[in-house]
Amino acid sequence: MIIEGEIVSGLGEGRYFLSLPPYKEAFKKILGFEPFEGTLNLKLDKEFDISKFEYIETEDFEFNGRRFFGVKVLPIEILINNKKIDGAIVVPKKTYHSGNIIEIIAPIKLREQFNLKDGDTIKILIKGDKNE
Repeated sequence: MIIEGEIVSGLGEGRYFLSLPPYKEAFKKILGFEPFEGTLNLKLDKEFDISKFEYIETEDFEFNGRRFFGVKVLPIEILINNKKIDGAIVVPKKTYHSGNIIEIIAPIKLREQFNLKDGDTIKILIKGDKNE
């Protein structure tokens, strides 16, 4: 399934969470790459329901005396300028985003690599649709 979304800014919290070693290690184990420390937020036309796909969920953990929640991870391919970049949609158990905003991780800083800005649109290819 291919979906398209509009790039929007977030609060920058993804940068903090992706800098934590337990999250980095979990994503590397699941996806085969260490993600760039930040997420790319996409606004979709409708709410995104990750439960319709075959996702992987990371475990909750404690780090430096704090408890952190697991996240749902859905591998994807990001389609930009006739290129395919491995990535994932991440859905934290706790989030401030509305249901039509998804967070994407990738091994590179997508905004910088492809000169992306708020309002630009990109497509992603989601595999593992339970209805396929």
